Amino acid sequence: MGTGTVESGMASDFFAQFIAGEADAASLLPARPLDPLAWDEAAARAARRRTMQGVVPELQRQAAALPPSSTRDQAIAALDLPGATCVVTGQQVGVFLGPLYTLHKAATAVARARWLAERTGRPCIPVFWLQTEDHDWNEVARFDGCVRGSWIRGRLGESSSETRVSLAHRRLPPEVEIHLASVSRALSPLPHGAEVSALLARHYVAGRSPVAAFAGVIAELFSEEGLVLLDPRTPAMAALAAPVLRFALEEDDAIGALLEERCVALARRGFHEQVHTREALLAFFHPAAPEGPRFRPDRDGDGFRTPLGRASRAELRARLADDPLSFSTSALLRPLVQDTLLPTAAYLGGPAECTYFAQLPPVYARAGLELPMIAPRARFRVVDPWTAAVLDRLGLSPEDTDQPLHALAARLHAWPAWMDGRLRERLLGPLDRQLGAVLPEAAALDPALDRAVEKTRAHVARGVDRFIARLQRAALVGSGIGTGPLEALGQVTTALRPAGRPQERVHGFWGIAAEVGSPALIDSLVAAAAPLSPEVRTVQP
Repeated sequence: MGTGTVESGMASDFFAQFIAGEADAASLLPARPLDPLAWDEAAARAARRRTMQGVVPELQRQAAALPPSSTRDQAIAALDLPGATCVVTGQQVGVFLGPLYTLHKAATAVARARWLAERTGRPCIPVFWLQTEDHDWNEVARFDGCVRGSWIRGRLGESSSETRVSLAHRRLPPEVEIHLASVSRALSPLPHGAEVSALLARHYVAGRSPVAAFAGVIAELFSEEGLVLLDPRTPAMAALAAPVLRFALEEDDAIGALLEERCVALARRGFHEQVHTREALLAFFHPAAPEGPRFRPDRDGDGFRTPLGRASRAELRARLADDPLSFSTSALLRPLVQDTLLPTAAYLGGPAECTYFAQLPPVYARAGLELPMIAPRARFRVVDPWTAAVLDRLGLSPEDTDQPLHALAARLHAWPAWMDGRLRERLLGPLDRQLGAVLPEAAALDPALDRAVEKTRAHVARGVDRFIARLQRAALVGSGIGTGPLEALGQVTTALRPAGRPQERVHGFWGIAAEVGSPALIDSLVAAAAPLSPEVRTVQP
């Protein structure tokens, strides 16, 4: 079986129950991620395994291409020691490192590895798995950041010749340097703007691999923390991973049945599968060449088909033996490669990642592997000094920005009675209730109308919010106060809750690092990641 896209909206129900240790979630994924004793048990299981022979020399070869770090070199060597374990996290190679949660993942891996090493007395190494096999350019091409309340954003275009090509084999287009120049201009007035711009410019160069650029930046940021970077899309790593790909090919029918049974088990407990399964191989195939487009081969009688032709199981088996780079992993196969190559004590992910691991225990058992601890990464709201000063002037805390903008604005001024905090509900409520009333009938006529109703709700809500904002501005101008407080409020919400979304899922690290310096930012994130807590915490570097 293969996989489709990760369903980001399906994580919350399972994840909340998983973190709370509730019975239904625990029966599917019995990890107990907030229990220190469960971590000890996971580390003990991992310590019985060894890093696969050949992995350490390949990691050393990969590290030689990164900015030098004696701490990283020592960490790689320690992976070969008896009893050594690792804490793994990973991410797609987003432009300029993508959203802040990239750093949050890395910082959590460092903090958890240090903690486990102290608890167990055995080496524990933080590993960052570069998701270089993925081909979804749209997931990595966009970048966003905030510089003193101003939202800086951009996007790299895609060449049609690179469609469905793994990120490892792509090249950054010339426009990356145009975007880099605009980011550098925005950062130039800030205390550490020049050093952050120079960091990005050293690595994000037109014609270079986005993987090399991403790896270079994160390697510099974590050069003192012993964070090991692993790129699976190399000839040596592909050869080491080949037994797992062969398992996916030879056991395709059994794996498919296990995933279907797991889908039923999830549904019985009121959950959905996070990664949609389909009648296809769990691995991707690169039929033209390793550097060419990749597809999940769909089952076709006793063989498989791809957009570039049909292939028998024997042909795929021979291709895998001859050139392992002609195959790559899907979301549900990558963890098995990880835990075949490494003595993984724990994998750290966001809500969606933790949730799709609930689909995998039967597949792990079929492969003869033990599932590691599955645990949430730390979640942060990072407040730079400039934003903190604006919040202080407004009399707000960083946590206040989780409230809707109209509710925060209501605290800035003694508005007329008819403009109280319930104005939005009075305007939206009747329409919202009427839409809810007609939804069942509309969906019965056409299931697609379900989504149309939700889009209508969202569209009207945006219009009402714009209307209320104009009312508030007019009231402030009429009172003689002016619009300064509203503008300041807009700046802090842009920084901490952009477009109503968590900061860590939108903005990159570079605006904050330019205010406080990269070392101070990394140190504060690693320190804040120490507690075993899934809650969003405020960090002020």
